[in-house]
Amino acid sequence: MTMAATKLLGIYSNGMVLQRNKEIIIEGSENAKSEVAVTLAGKTVAASVEGGTFKAVFPPMDAMFDTVLTVEGSEVITVNDVCIGDVFMLTGQSNMELPVIRTIDLNKEEIEAGDYPYVRQYRLTPDLEIPVKGGEPVCVLPENDWVRASGTGKYEISAVGFYAARRLFEKQNIPIGLILSAQGGSNIESWMCEEDLFATGTKEEEIAPYRGKGALKEYVNEGNIKVAKWRENTIDKDFSIEEALDEGVNIKLPCIIADDFCGSVWFVKEFDLENAVEGKCLLRLGDLIDADVTYVNGVEVGRTEYQYPPRKYSFDGSLLKAGKNTVTTRLIIEQGAGGFVPGHPYQLETPSGNIDLTGEWKMVIEKMTEKLVPNKMAQNIPSSLYYASVLTLKNIKVSQIWWYQGESNADFPEGYDKKMILLFKKMRELFGGVPVIMIRIADYINPLRDTRIPEGWKMIQKLQDDAPGYIENVKVVTAPCPDPVYELHPQNKSGIGADVAAASLDFSRGE
Repeated sequence: MTMAATKLLGIYSNGMVLQRNKEIIIEGSENAKSEVAVTLAGKTVAASVEGGTFKAVFPPMDAMFDTVLTVEGSEVITVNDVCIGDVFMLTGQSNMELPVIRTIDLNKEEIEAGDYPYVRQYRLTPDLEIPVKGGEPVCVLPENDWVRASGTGKYEISAVGFYAARRLFEKQNIPIGLILSAQGGSNIESWMCEEDLFATGTKEEEIAPYRGKGALKEYVNEGNIKVAKWRENTIDKDFSIEEALDEGVNIKLPCIIADDFCGSVWFVKEFDLENAVEGKCLLRLGDLIDADVTYVNGVEVGRTEYQYPPRKYSFDGSLLKAGKNTVTTRLIIEQGAGGFVPGHPYQLETPSGNIDLTGEWKMVIEKMTEKLVPNKMAQNIPSSLYYASVLTLKNIKVSQIWWYQGESNADFPEGYDKKMILLFKKMRELFGGVPVIMIRIADYINPLRDTRIPEGWKMIQKLQDDAPGYIENVKVVTAPCPDPVYELHPQNKSGIGADVAAASLDFSRGE
């Protein structure tokens, strides 16, 4: 396979948004010429090639719609539909990452009210690599498209980002670019540079096993294999739910069904229908811990591989019939406790009406296993996201940083304030002293272990509330408390987006 002779970094793709009123840097590689000509909005810069790479620097430009970027080297690259406006770096963990589609139950009317083709998102899906100590970083920006907030495209955009950006666009009528680098489950340590980590107590041995090209990927792959083997071990090849059903026990759901069990369990709910059903149906099974496969009358209608996504499985009503019907769920419990989390919707929605699925179910154990002991997630390895999702963006100019993180540090909150101070100091060194909007994490009660909000969680919230007192140029937005409080990912991201937009406008006015 022949490598392209002229290439741009992955973020420079059709539909991209560049930051207005700041120096614009265009970077790429060239393996056959000593100079390339880079043209943006009719202005051309000659960029020399050094070590196989080039960097073209343009003076600040005003906001602009629908222009073109071209690079002429040994090949010609054309990037169309380029805009210049305000670019925001969206970082943190899953509540920032959560897409618009996950909020559609609460905000359908707002989502469908209009399209915003000049609100666009680049999803930085990191290729995690930690260099050898003292070595050069090796992570690169992935070749992902910029997605427009139009039609179904808006569904995959960060919900916080979309709800804030659409308000900013309506107020200012300039293009909005969202760089979504957030990673679900990431702790603050993964976003920090090594020097700052060592200053706050991290030891070299916490990073050393993952150094070197391919080492972290190998560790992650080992973890994936371990989980796959464990999941396979939950299968009893001689088990039949139909044959075992008579031996099942009755249980009222939703509830947490075990505190000392790991393995596979089946749940069966019978219900009657007077008539057959036509049209689209939606099965809501709230929040399950951990993974499930769910069937209606023996036909699989959906599966989810981990705890947090709400179970919303759509299917054609032809699966249902007049008379007796069944919903059957095979649940895999990984950590010794699991079940159906209370406070969420458990119902079957049909064109003929809704059927309540709470109450009595039949429960049958398939197989009991040892507890799953997974590897760490890559986004919990110190500095992993600093190299992949911060340092890779160092020449991309942004207007502000929006930070929504803290949940993964609630078990060990000590020093979180000092880590935030160092994190944002480093980010501002890279991105030019930009303001930060911090979203304070909402209340949350872990249904497996807590009856009230843990003290560590409250400590993170307080340190975030107090951040403007010890970090300059920071505004804090408070995420509303979810209902139920067992929901780690509250849907009310529109309210957060409105507050983020207001704080962003305050910064732009110098307030």
